[in-house]
Amino acid sequence: MDRCEDESEMDTAEALSSDSDSDEVDDAVDEERQKELWLKVEEFRKQVEENPLYYDGHVSLITTLQELFELEEARKAREKMSEVYPLTPELWLQWIRDEQKVCTTDEERQYIVGLFERAVKDYTSVQVWVEYVMFMLGGGDIEATRKVGDRALTAAGTHVAEGVLVWQVVLLVEKQVYNGLQRPGAVLSEQETVDLEKQLRRIQSLYKRQMRVPLMNNDSDSLQEEASEYFEENIEEQMKEDIKKAEQRLKDKIPFEDELLQSKNEADKLAVYRRYITAIRESDNPAAVQSLYERAVLDLCLVPDLWEEYVTFVIRQFPGLDYVVLPVCERSQRNCPWSSALCELHITALQMFAVEGEEKATAALIKRALEKGLGCGLQIGSDATRMWMAYLIFLRRQIKWDQPHEDQLNFFREAAQQAITMIDKYFGDEGDPESQIPRFWARIEAQFVRDCERTREIWNDIIMKRNNNFKSSNLWLEFINLERSFGSEKHCRKLFRRALERVWDEVEIISLAYLRFEQETGDLESMEEFKKRCEDRMIIVNKKRAEDAAKLEVAASPDNEKGKSVKEKRKKNKEGNRDVPMKEHNQNGSSQDNKLFKVPLPVSKSIKEKKGDSTAMSKLKKSSNSESAMAQEIPKVDSPPGFRDTVKDGNMEVKPTNTSQHGDVEPPPGFKGEVPQASKGSKRQAEDSKEAQAKRLKVEKQHGVLTRDSPLDEMCTLFISNLDFKTNEKDVIEFFKRCGEIVDFRLVKNYKCLSKGFGYLVFKSHESAIKGLDMDRTPLNGRPVFVSPYDPENHTHKFKFSTGLEKEKLFVSGLPLSMTENDVKEAFQAQGEIKSVRLVTYRNGHSKGLCYIEYHDAETAAKAQQAMNGIQLGDKTISVLISNPSMKKKTEDVAPKQVMLGGGSKPKKAGPGRGKGMFTLVPRALMQQPVEAPQPDTSEKSAKKLSNDDFRNMLKK
Repeated sequence: MDRCEDESEMDTAEALSSDSDSDEVDDAVDEERQKELWLKVEEFRKQVEENPLYYDGHVSLITTLQELFELEEARKAREKMSEVYPLTPELWLQWIRDEQKVCTTDEERQYIVGLFERAVKDYTSVQVWVEYVMFMLGGGDIEATRKVGDRALTAAGTHVAEGVLVWQVVLLVEKQVYNGLQRPGAVLSEQETVDLEKQLRRIQSLYKRQMRVPLMNNDSDSLQEEASEYFEENIEEQMKEDIKKAEQRLKDKIPFEDELLQSKNEADKLAVYRRYITAIRESDNPAAVQSLYERAVLDLCLVPDLWEEYVTFVIRQFPGLDYVVLPVCERSQRNCPWSSALCELHITALQMFAVEGEEKATAALIKRALEKGLGCGLQIGSDATRMWMAYLIFLRRQIKWDQPHEDQLNFFREAAQQAITMIDKYFGDEGDPESQIPRFWARIEAQFVRDCERTREIWNDIIMKRNNNFKSSNLWLEFINLERSFGSEKHCRKLFRRALERVWDEVEIISLAYLRFEQETGDLESMEEFKKRCEDRMIIVNKKRAEDAAKLEVAASPDNEKGKSVKEKRKKNKEGNRDVPMKEHNQNGSSQDNKLFKVPLPVSKSIKEKKGDSTAMSKLKKSSNSESAMAQEIPKVDSPPGFRDTVKDGNMEVKPTNTSQHGDVEPPPGFKGEVPQASKGSKRQAEDSKEAQAKRLKVEKQHGVLTRDSPLDEMCTLFISNLDFKTNEKDVIEFFKRCGEIVDFRLVKNYKCLSKGFGYLVFKSHESAIKGLDMDRTPLNGRPVFVSPYDPENHTHKFKFSTGLEKEKLFVSGLPLSMTENDVKEAFQAQGEIKSVRLVTYRNGHSKGLCYIEYHDAETAAKAQQAMNGIQLGDKTISVLISNPSMKKKTEDVAPKQVMLGGGSKPKKAGPGRGKGMFTLVPRALMQQPVEAPQPDTSEKSAKKLSNDDFRNMLKK
């Protein structure tokens, strides 16, 4: 027994020692894990401090601190993120649940209530409202719980898919109160009876409201059965009618709800939401429309166009409700601070609901909205210009011109100068290309302040010194009109003279305005001076225009050297045609000088007819040769009808034969036979007739032939290719309509009038054409459209993407072919904010399994490369590298062949009909192999000259 007890004690000791060892190992592992997490925390903090707008950095920092159970640090990180971005419902619920774990006092409970209030202001989430109501119910304050429940029903009770949860929670609260007021078997007092009936009516009112709302997962029969417990009699007929109407409205909404569930990407979901909103606007109340907008902005919070539609809706639908409009405007700018349209709408809304006596508070809010927009890192100068213009318009409205306004005016001037300086510093001349801000400032100075000197300074020192504005006739006329309205006649005449000297393109407009000015205000002397200035200027301008037109014509014409060589060959082949100018014609019969590309006409002749034409041509050539021989014996021959020119050669006159393209031939001199008639299939016999010209134009239009109206049209023309053969002109015009006004689209077709898959798109302005280039590789009818500048000579085609090292861009290969750009973006989004994704595809739009992903900086790209390289996506393992496409190797000049004695060119292949079995007519002696010549002795002896003694020694041997 003692031995057994000893053994058991030893086993127990060993077990305790092993447990202690495992605990020590676990503690060591935990310490290593904590060290890694704290290193990550420091890294994320550094990223957030350097870039407060780095969204993923904020989320990663909060998640890491939450894993470390650092509640205080996580709270600070969340507060810092909420100052920059609105938090998602998931982030708010995580924060609230963490705070609930340590909530013990009323003060901490009020802090959680404040978090709920901030959460429901950011986004309308059913889950957040349900948690809010349940949290208030746990506090025991029924009145406060009812208030929150009423707000929840107003905000999320019309949510078709999830709103039934809010109704169930609110009814649950009221039913618990009702059950608490009931005391079975007890005699109720008069007050208790009143309270019980009041609570019953409240429950009945909630059921009536719910029956009028179309909700999914809300069976009408079960709802009626549940509600019947709280009605003394059967349910009213009106309630049954309300249920039927709600069911009918729900049937209209279910297809849209199904489409939302089936949407695969944000673009599809946005399109469904827009159609959904348009449909219910006509049939439902504004509250339901607003609820749907809230759902849309929750799912698509980074789409500024959607926020703009929502803000415009609430401003027009609820014009007097500031508590509805202003929160939506503020939330829209918090979600999309880079949108100039949302900043402008927010500033407008703040002015709409400004309160008298609180001008300073309103001005502070508007200034904060402007700083929010300008501080988000704008990429386009036009957005900054639009924000500044909205702010300057507000400052102009604040100036009371009938009261002392020096302070407000100076503040406006400082803001205008600050706007101009800021835009010039960060965006240059392209920031405000139309000079909207200085022109607005100048108009205020001229019209309201009547300070013409300051107006002239703005125009001369700011407007006319940027973007070559001194060449714009419109700006000169605006300056002149201001001077004429608020300045002096003397300065106005000076401006006309300056404008006439500087404008080139529209100098006629300036001349006409100058003429009217002199007619209205000038005398004979000033009129004569105007005429002299205008005539001298027009001489210079017309000379410049002629030079520019000549340069454009030379640049647009075919290669001059090539054209000269062709003409010289034709002159050599046709004697006596030196004085007749020749024109090159294309297959359509029109001059190439008026064509940019050629398209074949419909086939009108058979092969046999073409052979017949060639036979007729050969006969005519023989007859012309015989007649030329006869002409040597005849001293003089009358010219046949239609003969155009002669070439004199001594005493003999030789007249050239004029052969047309289709075989029409004029008779040679002295020909007395019948002239061969042109073939029936020829379409160029009546070239000068109106019917032939009309038919030719019709065919050219069918086949997309492009005629050059003006060389300047090339700047507004784009070459569109890789089109689906079923795509027509309307599809292309509708596709590119967003870029600007379209003048014409010519779809090139074959001889059967079927599309060839490419065409020429002409915009009204060059700026629209530049926007159209950004549509390159955008899918149309399932195929990526290739968009390139119009270049018939193919001189300006360049590779679109970079061919050097790009540290901020990744090259991904081995992707599953089924992955789209959105799928790739979702897979790489966790590594950092992505700037752009480009999926490499074939011409039919199918993926090649390759992709380029661009981040905002090189550090994020390097981090993503290390994290994603070699991972498995789908059934494939991807490879991720830093983008470094190799430069194309320049073709090395091939050294010219060395011509060696006896080394001819390579033997040519035998022509058709000559095989190995053919006899070679070469003498046998020549067919013997040549004897190889002895190789020269290159030794030192041979190199040395032999003397007479050497020869004697050789003979003695």
